[in-house]
Amino acid sequence: MANLPEPYNESFLPLIQKFYSLEAIAREPWDPSTILFVPLKKQILLENGGAETFATVIYLSILNLNFEIKRVKNVNEISPSGRGPLLKCGKYSIGEYESIVNFSNLKGYRLLANFLDSSKKNEIKSYMLLIQSSYSDTLNYFLWKSDGVQKAIKESFSSDYPWPLNIILYWNEYYFKRKYLQSNNLWDLKKDKVMHRFSEVNECLNKKLKDNAYLMGNNMTEVDILLYSFIKVLTINSVFEELNASLGDLTHLRDYFAKMDQNMA
Repeated sequence: MANLPEPYNESFLPLIQKFYSLEAIAREPWDPSTILFVPLKKQILLENGGAETFATVIYLSILNLNFEIKRVKNVNEISPSGRGPLLKCGKYSIGEYESIVNFSNLKGYRLLANFLDSSKKNEIKSYMLLIQSSYSDTLNYFLWKSDGVQKAIKESFSSDYPWPLNIILYWNEYYFKRKYLQSNNLWDLKKDKVMHRFSEVNECLNKKLKDNAYLMGNNMTEVDILLYSFIKVLTINSVFEELNASLGDLTHLRDYFAKMDQNMA
């Protein structure tokens, strides 16, 4: 591993080593015909509101990497990790934002801010986990515990799949998400408890940003792109209006998002 570009999260390596040679990944150039498979517009709400899709598109675009976006209705089924978005780069198929970031790092493509010491890399890993866990859990709670949202979700399955497949797939997804929320001790919680846990994380992030332009200091990293994408999802989906409103008093986090949003325009 000494001669390979280092991904910020080495826990990614055993997973990808099951399928691919790390040396080959680092050696081969970026395929100009790379495709990023993302959910259909009607389905994207189910995937954390599309946060990881937004983050992946932003990340690859900032690095000026060639890729084409292709919307498909079965992105989770064709992804080796079971979740999208899915990057098809040459012979490699990589699912989910964090793994795509690490895949790009191995090939030598990274944000300048990622040439960091080990302590900063560990801090990035910690914040990636914190943000992914808190936002993903909370968004899934609001999606799958709301009767009004469930009606819209059922309609999205009905419009994309024939009967009875639409019913089967809906209930399969419902039970999968319920089990996921139960395993994280969220399913049986009252909404105010979920909101409290979400607010605690955001207060921590707000405090972190008090004296920093970005989470890691003065330079943007992929963890900033992920956080920005999650907050963006809150601002554009009425389903998450209450979550978005909960950020109102967190001045540093709000200013941070506004600055990021202006930079992404």
